[in-house]
Parts: sequence; C-alpha cells; structure tokens
Amino acid sequence: MKHQFRGNLKAYYCGDCSDPLYHAKVKLYQADPRAEVTVLAVASEKDTFHQRSEEELKALDKRLIAEAETDDQGNFSFVFDAEKTGYKGGPLEIDFACDTLPLDIKQRETLKPKAEGPLQFHITTLQPAWKGGIREQQAPATAYWEYAIPHRFWCNILRLFGLHVICGHVHDCKGKQPVGGVKVLAFDVDLIQDDPLGYGITANDGHFKIYYTVADYSHTIFSWLNVEWPAGPDVYFRIEAADGTLLLNENRQRGHDRDRSNLSNCFCIDFCVECPKGSLSAGLTAPAGCYDGSFQLLSGKYIPITGTASGCGLERYELSLLWNGTDTIANSIVYANTAGNPDTGLSQGDHSVFNGPLGFIDVQQAIENAGARVATSTSFTVHLRVYSGNGSTADAWISFQLDTAEVYIKNIGGRTAPDVLDPNEQLHLSDSAASALGTIGGTVGVYGAARVYGCSSEQIKEYTLYYKHDDFSSAQPPTGPQYNAPANGWTQICRADYSSYSTFTPAEIISNNELPGPLSRLTNNGFYTYQMPVYIPLLHTFIYIPTPKLNPSSWGTGASGRYSVLLEVVDTEGTYYYDIQKVWVDNENITGIITKIGDQPPCTDLYMRDSSGNFKTIDIKGIAFDPLIIPADFTAPTSDNFDFYRMVIQKQSSVSAAPQLVHSTSPVPARPALVPAEGTLTSFNLANLDMATNPAGWPMDQLLAEGTSCNYNFILYVQDKTIVSEYTNHNNGNYYFPVKIINGNEP
Repeated sequence: MKHQFRGNLKAYYCGDCSDPLYHAKVKLYQADPRAEVTVLAVASEKDTFHQRSEEELKALDKRLIAEAETDDQGNFSFVFDAEKTGYKGGPLEIDFACDTLPLDIKQRETLKPKAEGPLQFHITTLQPAWKGGIREQQAPATAYWEYAIPHRFWCNILRLFGLHVICGHVHDCKGKQPVGGVKVLAFDVDLIQDDPLGYGITANDGHFKIYYTVADYSHTIFSWLNVEWPAGPDVYFRIEAADGTLLLNENRQRGHDRDRSNLSNCFCIDFCVECPKGSLSAGLTAPAGCYDGSFQLLSGKYIPITGTASGCGLERYELSLLWNGTDTIANSIVYANTAGNPDTGLSQGDHSVFNGPLGFIDVQQAIENAGARVATSTSFTVHLRVYSGNGSTADAWISFQLDTAEVYIKNIGGRTAPDVLDPNEQLHLSDSAASALGTIGGTVGVYGAARVYGCSSEQIKEYTLYYKHDDFSSAQPPTGPQYNAPANGWTQICRADYSSYSTFTPAEIISNNELPGPLSRLTNNGFYTYQMPVYIPLLHTFIYIPTPKLNPSSWGTGASGRYSVLLEVVDTEGTYYYDIQKVWVDNENITGIITKIGDQPPCTDLYMRDSSGNFKTIDIKGIAFDPLIIPADFTAPTSDNFDFYRMVIQKQSSVSAAPQLVHSTSPVPARPALVPAEGTLTSFNLANLDMATNPAGWPMDQLLAEGTSCNYNFILYVQDKTIVSEYTNHNNGNYYFPVKIINGNEP
C-alpha cells in the first residue's frame, strides 16, 4: 500500500518573526527498534531536537524510508510504498538536513554564508495519524504534520552559518497603523568607523528583516585588525521614507546602550515613526506605447500596470482608466494581490509595491465600456493615486494606445453572420441568430472588415482571402505569427497588397481603400479608381490625382458542400489577424419538368369529359427536385435545401391571373430519393374549367363553355433556398406544358 506524508517546516527568530525552511531536505526513517519508541513518540520536540552526530548518521542509512525537499514556502510531500520499504504503520523518525543555508534571502543576493557540513537535525519521533488507504484502488493512506522550529534551536543553527537576523515591525506613532514601504537601516558602532549591517523594506504589515554576517560588522580600515573579537555588534538604526525623508535617526551612542550592545544573532525590535505629509511615492512605468487590442484576444486578456505605490503611512492605492485622457472607463481595472497576480475580489490596492505589478487592465471591459469612442481614438491613460493614513495623497499618470484590428467576415453572397466573434458560426438568412441557416452558390462577394488602427506605428499592410472544402473541420488560427494557409490546404480567393503602389504613400492608399466593415466588400471585380483632390495654392484650384483602388476578384464557388472561408490581415509590424466563416455552398442543378398530363404528351387534345359525359380527374406527372448538398444527409435546412414547387394553368389569350393548381414544399420524387425521377406533381379535376358550373370560382376568361376548346399552358416553377450570385435562387425558370383542352365528351 502506498503512503503519502505531507507537511510544512518553518522556523522562528523571535516573537512572531519567522521564515519557511527553503529547499531543506526532509528525511523519514524507520524508528530505531532498540529505542523506547512509545516514549519517544509522545515526547516533546524540545526534548528530542538535536544535531545528528557522525555515528548517528552512519546508523541511519539502513533505516531511511524516503526523503523530499521543501519548496519556497516550506511545504514537502513524500509518497512511498510500505511493502517496498518495510514500513508497517508505526512511528517514524523525522530529520531535516541543510548543506546550504535553508533561507531565500532575496534582499541580499551576495549573502551566502556557509557552514561546516553536512548538517542534519533530528526533530522528533512521530506516530502519523494515517487516514484512508484503499489497496484495490491504489489510493494512498495520508497524514499531515507541520512543525515550527523554536527560536532557541533555529538561532543556534543560523550561528553555525554565521548568519545574524534583525527582525522588526514599524508602525505609526499616532494611529498605531503598520507602516509599509519604508527602509530600515542598521549600523554597528565601531571604534574607528561604523559598519552598515544592511537594510530591510517594511511590508504592508510593517514587518521587515535585515540579514547580515559576522563579516559585516568586523570591517576596519586595517585588514589585520578586528576589534569585535567574539562579541556581537552594537547596533543603532535609521528609518527613511521611499523618497528619502528621514523618519528616524538614532544617535550612534544608542548602540552602546545595554539593550543594543553585543547583540545575539537573532534580535527583534519595534519602532514607531511620525509620517510627514509628502512622504508617499507614486510612479508608473507601464503600460506605455502600443498594445494589441484585437477582439480575438479580448476574453481574459490583461495588460499589466507596473510601478510604485509606497511611502510612510501608505493606506491604499487606487487605479483608474481614462479614454483619451478625459472619460473614466468603469469596471476596467483588476488589482494585483501581494503575489502580483490578478485578483477580481479586490476593489483597491492594499499593499506597498516597488517597481512591480499594481494591477491589470481588462482589455475587453476597456473596449466594450469605451464603446463607439474607440472608433475615433484608442488612446488611454492610467491614473494612480496613493493614499496615506494622514490624509496626504500622491498621483502618477501614464498613457498608451491599443492597436485595434477589425478583422471579420460579416456576409458572403447575401447570407449573414450575426455573431462575427464565433469561429464556428454558419451563415444565416438575415442578421439574426434566430433566422434560419442560409446557403449560397455561383459567384459571390465576401463582405466584412479588414482594418488595423489605433496606433500610429501599425497600419494594414495586406489582406488575403482563402477557401477550403473542409466539412467545417478547420479551426481559426490565433492572432500573432503567420499561419501558412496554402501549406494547410487553403486556396487563395484574392489578395490586396497595400504596399504595392509605390507612387502613393501608405496613408493615401489606406484612406482610399479603407475597409472598416461591417459590409465593406473584401472581394469585388468592379472597383474603380479614386480621384484624390490636391489643392494648388498658387492656382487657387484643385487638381485630381488618380489613386488606385485595390482590385481583388470575386469568389467563384466550387462543388457543393461545406466550406470555410479564411480572412488573413497583416499589419506593418508583422502581426497577423484571422477570421474564419463557415459556408454552405449549393451549386446543384434543380429540375422542374412536366412529363405527362393525363398520360398524354404535350401538344395533344385533352377532353374534359369521358365518353359517358363525366368530368375527368387527371394526374399531372413530372419532376420537381433539388439534389441534396451532401448525398444522404437529410439535415434541414442546409443539406436538404429544397424550397417549393408550384403549378398554374393559363388559358391562351386570357388576361386574368393564372389559377394555381398546387404549391408544395415537398420534392417530387419525395425524400429519401436521391436522384430525379418521374412522379405525380398533382391531380386536377377538369370540371374546374367548366364555365357553366365554375366550381373553383376562377375568372371567367380562364374557363371553357360546353362544346368549345382552347389552348392552355400548364406552367411549373421549382425553387430551392440558395441565393445564387447574390441575385436569385436556383430555379427552373418556368416549365411550360401546352395542351388543347376540349369541353366535351371523349370520343
């Protein structure tokens, strides 16, 4: 059975001042079978904690079960197999070893005290309280243990490394509030010259630490002279605000006082200071310059705000975002927590920051809440205000721009994409997600937006349209580096290169060929040349210079099926933007034909009555059929794209509207037929043409008196739902079936 043993190790210097054990080795051993294990397991750590001797270390090797290294926060975890290690659930001996100093002293990178090692310390013998553990499912039994090394042990360990620590707290003398962001400097009073021991910056809770070594207080102007000998330093302090304002300046003689002389290697102290107005520090270093604000990247995209918010008596800091330096944009700031990460639960900054992350700009909120204003300016300003408990404030501002790219396909061949942000959306009949899906065919235009704007350094360089017969399997490439479309099976529709006209500046070409959407035509073979007016002051008149309008071609759709259309836009900085649109293409030929009327071919005589004088009902045979876009796929309203057929009858020389015989939304032959074949389009009772009875109430000029005859046309119209070449639907263009109808008995 597997066992998981987790825990945490930290150590105290004095008071509430502590540090986690950083990258120390934690070791688990089988308890010594010769020892009184029960007594050791209940003994206090103060009675068991000790440094291992060389003899003990040699004896321990055979009893080692597992070892692990603590992380930055002192956490550790073991997973071991009880059967392989011989562990049977009893007490464990717990040690930690530190070949190097087990502290993360970021304050002084050069401070690397060493000790004679290796050093290994026994903490305790522990009976873990194992929980769970299911052999069949391989779930491990778990136990948790944490330990804080008391200061008397920890300071002795640090002494082996020659390390000294001053740990303290600074608060405001009046409000008793913690003072963050101030520098606490320590000095050793020396006979000839005072030694700077180091400094610490107070955190938001007012705590600070100063680390130093024996060498830091043993300096003299003579390398051979060390006047400290075995004694500790005699210490006095100075405290400065972030701007250098002196908050505390102790006399050096303070170091000779009894409570400051010959300090031990662990020393704790508290200070109170008066925070003068003007001691706050506010500064911003980012964002500055141009940032990508492409809508494809908006969701979850943050722009870091970095700088400084510190000073004596810091209470909080607030950030705001202003559009064009004037209008505040609400709900666009996310504050950073003490780890420098976004925390949406914070409504203000609650800690000191020194050249680090203050917060983040939620780009989606910034653009959405700025609204239509970003069409005229994408310049934004960040305002930082720092507040002190004494009522003083400090401010800083910084400005940046968003490179906003409008890159999307809105309409192809008369069918529309209601949501251009959805890469999986198919085209609809209208600009509404509630409308039905739509199909296209023939030669079509692609409409949308291809525009890069916002930053003066970035403009559109070119755009390209591609298509792919892919059953909607292609994914939209991300914004950033170029996606090699041709290498991935895409076929080019057109390309417009804004840098290809050397006679004109990019600004002239862009201004005369701007495609801001939503229905700018990305493909069009009917573009014409613009005339750019240029004013000539000496002549007091304008001349007109021809400026080429970019001239890509339309898209001649191919075989029926599901296609993806890809828009690629590249700007002058080399950033590529993409949008993809799913398209149903229908180029199937529709069939509409009348083959027989009452089993008679066209241009024959058709009697209304049988030989007994009864009016006849006849079947009208033919085809009204539209092949599926994808064979055997009956999904409506896309693959099964049939719309309707209707039939009318028209008497020769009549002027009234032709009466309708049938209007049907079902094809003939009916589904699941896959190919055209003759079937019954409708049945028709010829009595409806009798002028004497007129049972259907049709116009009189469409009827026949008894004993008369006339030529009639049966007219069939068949249509699908596809819009072809942005003009009309696939249809049969009306099929005429002429017959001579006689209102009399069949011979």
